[in-house]
Amino acid sequence: MFWSVLLLSAACGGAQDNRNLSYGESAQADYRAALEDMDDGDCLDAEPAFRRVRRQFPYSRYAALAELRVGDCQLEEGKFPEAIQSFRTFVRNRPAHSEVPYARFKIAEAYFRQIPDEWLLSPPAFERDQGPTREALRQIRRFVLDFPEDERVASAHDMARQALALLARHELYVAEYYLNRDHPEAAVGRLRTLLTAYGGSGMEPQALLLLGRTYLHLRDREHAREAFEELLLRFPRSGYAEQARSFLQQMDG
Repeated sequence: MFWSVLLLSAACGGAQDNRNLSYGESAQADYRAALEDMDDGDCLDAEPAFRRVRRQFPYSRYAALAELRVGDCQLEEGKFPEAIQSFRTFVRNRPAHSEVPYARFKIAEAYFRQIPDEWLLSPPAFERDQGPTREALRQIRRFVLDFPEDERVASAHDMARQALALLARHELYVAEYYLNRDHPEAAVGRLRTLLTAYGGSGMEPQALLLLGRTYLHLRDREHAREAFEELLLRFPRSGYAEQARSFLQQMDG
């Protein structure tokens, strides 16, 4: 009987202590508890807990932070469209918040993580639809333009390079596809797209060589020469430069 009374008193005292927490303190306590779950990899419990913080404490600073953590959980669980929507809602509803750059970066990351992967039993990534890659690159570029001093810019540049390389490789693949089916004009269009839209991808030397060869196939020696000379001028140490030089020598011979 004595222990029952003592436990009941302790429980009542704990509840009273809980009730004595201020609005902000309660929001902080609930947010930190959810954050611990997320840090432990338990987004199954953390995400609804963050939603409760946002719902029950809408006027605390933790409501905004909880919104971001919901997006983080969705991103971690691979729910990319949902994560994008969560971060976009945050940016739209809280445009002056200090965490807007973070949300914008996470939008770009969510698109980036949808880029096709290389799987053993599937076609190469560059052969598949590049819609997510193009959108990822667009979001990354917008982030870098809007927040050039942000600490995440270096990571954004790395993602942009990977996206650029994949998009350029896709254009090269399509150009080769057209050439193999005797559509050289279409191949020229894809190679021009690669060179104008995806500069810095690292695929330019190969594209310029193929462009020159395609123009030769079309009997357009003037444009072929321009492509080969541009390759030699811009990428003299490329492995494709010697081939371009050989073609020019044959054209002059």
